Amino acid sequence: MTEARGDFRRSAGVLCAVASLSAAAGNPGCSRAEEAPGRTVAGSAAGTGGAAATSGTGGAGGAGGDVSYAISALAPAIAFDATPDAGAAYVYFTAIDAGGRAGVFRTRARGGAGSTEIAAGPPFVAPLGIAASADGGRLFVADPGAGGAALDDAGALFAIDLPGGAVAPVRGGEGMRARGLEVARGADGEERIVFSGRDREGGQPGVFALPARGGEASAIATGSPLVDPSGVAVAGGGAVFVCDTLASPDRTATIFRIEDGFVSAFATGLHVGYPCGLALTRDDAALLVLARDVARGADEVVRIEVASGARSATATGAPGHDEPGGLHRAKGADVFAFVDHRAQEQGSVFLLGP
Repeated sequence: MTEARGDFRRSAGVLCAVASLSAAAGNPGCSRAEEAPGRTVAGSAAGTGGAAATSGTGGAGGAGGDVSYAISALAPAIAFDATPDAGAAYVYFTAIDAGGRAGVFRTRARGGAGSTEIAAGPPFVAPLGIAASADGGRLFVADPGAGGAALDDAGALFAIDLPGGAVAPVRGGEGMRARGLEVARGADGEERIVFSGRDREGGQPGVFALPARGGEASAIATGSPLVDPSGVAVAGGGAVFVCDTLASPDRTATIFRIEDGFVSAFATGLHVGYPCGLALTRDDAALLVLARDVARGADEVVRIEVASGARSATATGAPGHDEPGGLHRAKGADVFAFVDHRAQEQGSVFLLGP
């Protein structure tokens, strides 16, 4: 298993979650927003299937409203990103299995344990991000390690048909080292993939849009102030939020808001993992960010009110569960799936909801 993890990490050039994320801070594509180096925490494992009701009020940065969430551990997995289906009946996640194969898996959101393979092995190399279509008929995966040699990863976007699991590349996504992604409807009503990555010509970091059926990718924003963007969230009005783990000099993450061609800092000072997990509530009123509470040495979900910037925090795990990854919301409900690379020692997939 150690050898498989090593091969996976080397070929992808991005998934330091299988070893130490902190060791690669500063290496774009394999980074983590850092607090002061040298921190140690005591490990603690929690059982799967449990639920803990936690309050979203209070937290650093001001009260964010009286919002309560329940958190359930669904399945142990070396996972990187997760998304519920539209109705929040299942959670799909990217991970590597016990045999070292990279792929996409599914677990039940309510009750039951374990996971089912949807598609694993080639063409997947480093399936870092995952998002679901609005109708639940397809999954989209960002794999920055696919399509290239071990040390020159080109990246690709893939579509997976459900329930069969047939995998096909999305035309126009190749060579852009796609990392985080979300699926949203454009002004024309057509679904598009909004993803972070790098442009083919100059390698500039940026956020791009691509028709879900395939086509030509268009730039939403490229270059400075973006340095290493990963997780993205898209508001109903078209504004895009993107988390960048290296944009701040102190190595904390910055979340940028991109609207009408302008890029502005929306939130700073966040300690996040890779890929950075963020998602908007269904009414676009708040942005949820999967982060780390440095004082506790554990994950937390930070809720940021879009209108005011007020923050609140919900603790999500025991001390030692402090390697947060991706987070996504179900299209039809305020139910979120997220992962921690270290929880239960090998990583785990979680569900957060009312």
